[in-house]
Amino acid sequence: MMFHRESLEGLKAKLDAVDSEIASHPLSSDRVKAAQAIVEARENKDTEEVSRELADQNLPSLEELGKIQVNGTVSWWKLHRKRNNLVKKIDRSK
Repeated sequence: MMFHRESLEGLKAKLDAVDSEIASHPLSSDRVKAAQAIVEARENKDTEEVSRELADQNLPSLEELGKIQVNGTVSWWKLHRKRNNLVKKIDRSK
């Protein structure tokens, strides 16, 4: 039985493709990152106050952030798992 080993170049091309998918994923958007930073930094503040700050900066609302998180978590996790596996394969191929 023969095992097919992918070339280092092929693995790197796949890694580039996955990195591109991660970069274009909704959870990677600058607006979502900025909104998440506000929520995390203001975790002790009133929800209305955080909502107002998000709206003032034209960022996704808490409800929108929740929907993005729910809809994007599985694909985000799968992309990162795929990326980690490719990185391991690349490291073993060197």
